[in-house]
Amino acid sequence: MRNKIASLLLFIMNNIRTTMNNSIDPTIIYPDLKAAAAAVCQRWCEQQGYSDRFYQDGSWWAFPPNSVLPVNIHEVIDLEHTLAQRVRIKHYYITLSIALLPDSCIAPHNHPEI
Repeated sequence: MRNKIASLLLFIMNNIRTTMNNSIDPTIIYPDLKAAAAAVCQRWCEQQGYSDRFYQDGSWWAFPPNSVLPVNIHEVIDLEHTLAQRVRIKHYYITLSIALLPDSCIAPHNHPEI
């Protein structure tokens, strides 16, 4: 039980450190796709100056700089110029490597990555 708690605390600390450094550590293995998508979205929001991101009705939303109304991130990203972020996700006994866009969509196989 203590090992599970220690592992969970280490995972949380790594995610906090990742968010604070404005980068995604390639050694982090996310527990699920939602956690990985949240990290990618958070990184993009910080780079673009967006704040208070949230997930609602199947989409990520955030407040643009100096704005009082949130926007749907899928509608504002420029897919031709937005780089995908490769993340690793634990799925049962294997680790998947997936390239995600900031709106949590899986990037096409030929999409440029960070």
